[in-house]
Amino acid sequence: MYRFEVLILSSVLAWTVGCGTGSFPTSKVTGKVLCKGTPVANVRVFFEPLQTGKSAMVGKSGYGVADKEGSFVLSTYGEGDGAVIGRHRVRVDRPHPEDFPGFQCDCTTNSEVDVMEVDVAAGKVNTLEVVLREKNPEADRPSLDDTPEEEAESMEP
Repeated sequence: MYRFEVLILSSVLAWTVGCGTGSFPTSKVTGKVLCKGTPVANVRVFFEPLQTGKSAMVGKSGYGVADKEGSFVLSTYGEGDGAVIGRHRVRVDRPHPEDFPGFQCDCTTNSEVDVMEVDVAAGKVNTLEVVLREKNPEADRPSLDDTPEEEAESMEP
């Protein structure tokens, strides 16, 4: 019976240590979202870590919301802790429609369109400008937030 209890205890300890928050180191990330040189307020900013080398383990995505001046601070595992160190794809999406129903922007705001790739460096505050590109109806796909409800329902599996 003792061996069984030790096996269970060591399995639980291994699981809790391996699944703890913040298992990938982060570095502070701040920035400003711009469209044609003008700050874009209330948009959601996503930093998605990219795979490097052979490891598929990349860490959790960072997230922030631009304030009224277009400035944002990323959070990944805790408030304002930044993004996982390494290479990221950056995406920007419009605000939640229920929060800002009249949101307008002349640039692409779509969580499925890469805006840029950046490297988040360790040991410093990474500050950058996220410059959105002007809308291009041919290249831009609508996000689900932009899709009429009936059409979005027909897309579901």
